[in-house]
Amino acid sequence: MRPNELLATSLNELHGITEKGTRSVIRSSALSRVHRERLTKAGFVEEIMRGWLAVNSRPSDRRRVDAAWSTVYWEFVREYLTDRFGQDWCLSAESSVALWAENWSIAKQVIVRSPAANNQLVELPGNTSLYLLRVSDVDDAVEHGGLRVMTKEAAVVHSAKVNWVAAPTDFIAVIGSMRGTAPLLRILLGNGMSTVAGRIAGALRHLGRVRDADEVLSTMEAAGYSVFEENPFDDRAHAQLDNRKAAAPAAIRIKNMWARMAPDAVAAINVETRLINDINGYMNEIEERYVADALNSLSIEGYQVSQELIERVQSGAWNPQEHAGDANARNALAAKGYRLAFEEVKADVQKILDGSPSGELLSVRHQDWFRAMFQPSVQAGIIAAHRLAGYRDHNVYLRGSSHVPLPPHVILDAMEALFECIGEEPDPRVKAVVAPFLFTYIHPFPDGNGRCGRFLMNVLLAEAGLPWTVIPLDQRDRYMAALEEASQHEDIRPLATFIGELVNAPPPARASETEWSRKT
Repeated sequence: MRPNELLATSLNELHGITEKGTRSVIRSSALSRVHRERLTKAGFVEEIMRGWLAVNSRPSDRRRVDAAWSTVYWEFVREYLTDRFGQDWCLSAESSVALWAENWSIAKQVIVRSPAANNQLVELPGNTSLYLLRVSDVDDAVEHGGLRVMTKEAAVVHSAKVNWVAAPTDFIAVIGSMRGTAPLLRILLGNGMSTVAGRIAGALRHLGRVRDADEVLSTMEAAGYSVFEENPFDDRAHAQLDNRKAAAPAAIRIKNMWARMAPDAVAAINVETRLINDINGYMNEIEERYVADALNSLSIEGYQVSQELIERVQSGAWNPQEHAGDANARNALAAKGYRLAFEEVKADVQKILDGSPSGELLSVRHQDWFRAMFQPSVQAGIIAAHRLAGYRDHNVYLRGSSHVPLPPHVILDAMEALFECIGEEPDPRVKAVVAPFLFTYIHPFPDGNGRCGRFLMNVLLAEAGLPWTVIPLDQRDRYMAALEEASQHEDIRPLATFIGELVNAPPPARASETEWSRKT
């Protein structure tokens, strides 16, 4: 058989294995040595650790487990632990809290509890690891998102104080999603945990759940325990919880991140709001910056577009039947879609400058931007029409980032919370920094999230009276690093400083086509 026929045979074998079980992680033993070596050489599988392989649907010169470990991480954890311990395992309290809070980012180390564990450290790619902790039982384990975790209440009660301090948003999101205190109290009373009871009561009171805080204290005291109330959170702002009802963890997560980031954003952006006296002149200036904006924004996302193509789309002269360059479908359709979305965004800038409330307007209109952006690709048959229906219905992963966007079933909760925050925020500078970050953090759409996030930034900069601002392609690394810092550490200051510098700088000059092709 020819080499390509042999590879096809191996690929068919791999397809049969992945169709039966997991999609991206398999045991090495599932493939014969010949198939495994052939597929490894071609880049279709690569080793995670001894005995385990990651599957690549599109091989590249960069290993998936190095460049995009987050895309297979949680699937590997589930498959590895189930293979080793069956159902007799459970993630630790702090990891359980994070997952209940819809924080699926990769931790440096995850502790796994199991009666069959041997207190062993398992080194993994990306400087991550599992610590297999031997415990007597895991009777408090339940399934969440395909992983075995502790119940919400058990995870909160058994988490050390240091974890409350290190990950306040996770704990606030989980506490806010609980209805009443009875499940917490059963664990506290059953284990005589008066110190933890004081910590939980202090947290509830700090977050506005006064009635629940009093109930924890009075119940513990009725059982004969002396409780010292202690707030485990720092003095930074936090989201206030509804004293009457629980809320979705993802919604609380977004609101708490906004509350914590708002003071830092306004301090770091280093620009003052301005009054726009000449609205028509402002709108004309937006149009003048379109070419530079489209070139940079599309190039940041990996499209290879020229100034000539952007200008032809801008003027309405784009014609793939008559111009050979326009027939480069992926790039040309992206350029056309960007122009259609830009027109929608400009209309919304005008409405906001005329007095429309930004939160209410954008909660509806952001989906129109997305549909306009991908309308040409749908009409050309490159993208299925159902992709325009709204938010994504599948998990997504970001290459080069340890942040994992929210799962699809919580996107609506998170987006509603985001637009509530925009509507309630009095300072438009905070909106212009925090809202686009949280938009990309949620990653609501199957594609185009970065472009929509930058559109959102500029609409809200307009509300602040600040100019349409272009993020240059040659600043992409700094931009991505600032987004990662905000995602992983809730530190918005690098992004706010970056945006402030761009607002105060002159817009990027239009590069010649030769210069641009060299950059991209």
